[in-house]
Amino acid sequence: MKKVVIFAFAICLTFAAKAQQDIQMTHFMFDKMSFNPGAIGSKDAWCLTAINRRQWTGFDAGEPTTTLINFSTPNLPIIKGAIGFTFYNDQIGWETNNVIRLGYSLKFSELGLNIGPGELSLGLSAGYNTKRINALWVTPDGTPPGSLAGQDNTIPTSNVNDGNLSFNAGLYYATPMWYAGISTTNMTESELQTLKVLGRRHYYGMAGAEIPLGFANLDLRPNILIKSDGTKMQYDLNVNVLAFDMVWAGVTYRHNDAIAPMAGIQYNGLQVGYSYGLGTSFLSNYFTNGNHEIMVNYCFRIVPPIRYEREVHPYLL
Repeated sequence: MKKVVIFAFAICLTFAAKAQQDIQMTHFMFDKMSFNPGAIGSKDAWCLTAINRRQWTGFDAGEPTTTLINFSTPNLPIIKGAIGFTFYNDQIGWETNNVIRLGYSLKFSELGLNIGPGELSLGLSAGYNTKRINALWVTPDGTPPGSLAGQDNTIPTSNVNDGNLSFNAGLYYATPMWYAGISTTNMTESELQTLKVLGRRHYYGMAGAEIPLGFANLDLRPNILIKSDGTKMQYDLNVNVLAFDMVWAGVTYRHNDAIAPMAGIQYNGLQVGYSYGLGTSFLSNYFTNGNHEIMVNYCFRIVPPIRYEREVHPYLL
């Protein structure tokens, strides 16, 4: 069992040596701005989102854990756009990734360009990525680190850290009933030279809708997210049903990876959701408790106070 787990993480690190893989979330429909900066400010409100994901729980070599926090503003007249901030921590076995991003989204209507029934936005963001490799790991066959005979000199004998900048861009179009977007992350394909990790550009396409069913106060909400690094493609399909504008339930399917039932509630701008993922890949044979993900989102608007003005006739002074 232990050798299988170590081998699985070695595979993950091999992929990481070829590309800086972006995180993946089951609640992706609540976290559009992390992979498409064009979605910043799309709700025209002050929004805070937090997601915690525990993947492959039961892995005895250290399960992957991801924590995400993002914040976005509504459209601010002084800058004719919205600002977004994202931070996430991704722990994968002996590897730790931290990413900080600051983004800006401009609605084309601010430039006098109105396109169809919705709003088209262009978003740009810049981020700083850090990666840390812990020196405690070994190869599946037990080869020790170092440069002496019989040892693997590609395995560090001390912890190694590196960081670089990344830039992202996206287009996002939304109406009251549906949305769609395309984006790319890590456009410059920056390299972590100390770790010999070459970043890869990632591409995203997404779409979704909210469709009133016409009975029992139910709304059908399908969503799709397509991801690619230029060599491989994966897609997430989600469908959930919102009842009485308060309770929702559905399922997300990630191609060749997992199927995740999910449910949540929403009230006065607050949304809370939970999903439980069941693995469908070969790795599901080696973890026992599935994938757990919790999402909290809160959006609010600041309404300026009403100013009451009174005119006084000079004869009444």
